[in-house]
Amino acid sequence: MNKRKIINRLPSIRLALICFALFVMVFALIVSGCAKKSVKLGEEKGAQIVVANGVGKAKKFALARDEAIRDALKKVVVGIIGEENEKSNQKKLNSYVYSISESFAVSYDITDKVKTPEGTVVYVKVKFDKSKIVDSLKTLNIEIPRKKQPKDYSKSPYAKIINEAIDNLTYLVYFEPEDRKIDDEYARLCVNRVNNYLANKGYEYIDLDRINEIKDEYLKIYKETQGSVSVVQLIAQALNADIYIVVDGDVEYLGKEGGVYFASASISLKAFESATGRGLGTETGYSGKLGLPSGKEAAMRKCVEVAVEKAIEPVINLSREYMLKAFEKGIRYEVVVQGVSDYRLLRSFVEAVQNTKNFRSIKEVSVAPGQAKYYVYYMGRKNELIDEILNNLQGEEGFENLNVLMSRGNAILLSIEE
Repeated sequence: MNKRKIINRLPSIRLALICFALFVMVFALIVSGCAKKSVKLGEEKGAQIVVANGVGKAKKFALARDEAIRDALKKVVVGIIGEENEKSNQKKLNSYVYSISESFAVSYDITDKVKTPEGTVVYVKVKFDKSKIVDSLKTLNIEIPRKKQPKDYSKSPYAKIINEAIDNLTYLVYFEPEDRKIDDEYARLCVNRVNNYLANKGYEYIDLDRINEIKDEYLKIYKETQGSVSVVQLIAQALNADIYIVVDGDVEYLGKEGGVYFASASISLKAFESATGRGLGTETGYSGKLGLPSGKEAAMRKCVEVAVEKAIEPVINLSREYMLKAFEKGIRYEVVVQGVSDYRLLRSFVEAVQNTKNFRSIKEVSVAPGQAKYYVYYMGRKNELIDEILNNLQGEEGFENLNVLMSRGNAILLSIEE
């Protein structure tokens, strides 16, 4: 080809290059739009913005997206009125709030979209107008609890003691033995991941093997009481845990693409106070769509690990914040005394507790032949409480052989040895 022919063809070459560049740009925009789609719905002046994540699953994308926005809105509502209040007003909320979830949203981002054999899973991050939600709740006559300003303990003479007590809490992590969605294998994986986090933070926790040793015994008690108390709570109380965390969730295999196995998981962690069963907070972690070339099981386990890691720290922080507020009236210690032969000795023991210097209150949990359990609220360290009780009972008839049998976390076991 001579020079004249090449020059004549230059305009068509330039045109081809421009078309190719435009194609690449459009393709890039399409790909980025699929990865994350942001939709603005309009923000009113003076709107109080709150952000929540949600997940929805349905056969069609639009239905899954709506369900995800609804899920995010529910979390905001629970944050405003509390979990128990939300449950008791479920009918009103379904009809007049959740059915129009998008009307409370200022904007939302579709952070992930996963296709499964059963349909589509959509993950969203939504900005809501909190003032609009609050107005709707008031219109429906749903009570909005007043939030107390958190007390600043930094200048309190008890600040150091309270922080030490928070760090000495004992956790128990488990799953409902019968009533759960997640498979046993992945439930155990969740428990181990949370326990690893607690161990790395230096927090005390009950080992899974110890739970399994007594699980069947308390499952039987649970059935005898017709499920009036969670079996996990019964186990937590038996093992002297201050807080118990229940794990559950969904793990899905999404198929194989080009030699890579894909899966996704959503894992919920619910924290409760062992003594009362009161909810301290719930957090759900989402893995999104993840793939590994090493196999289906490896991909599913990886998704569980990623989802759990996203939920652990928030739920632990929620439980610690709750217990910090609870300790304002005194740090709760579980005190068990064994070998008590009659009521007179029990009366003397209670008086010895009440006469400790930093005593706040005492609650009888259970009394059986030879053993009594109390919750003692005391503004001081555990070793100080033990020393004061022993000193107050020194020389008392019947308590000559009173010794400390066990001291773990915020639990104390005293025994009168024969």
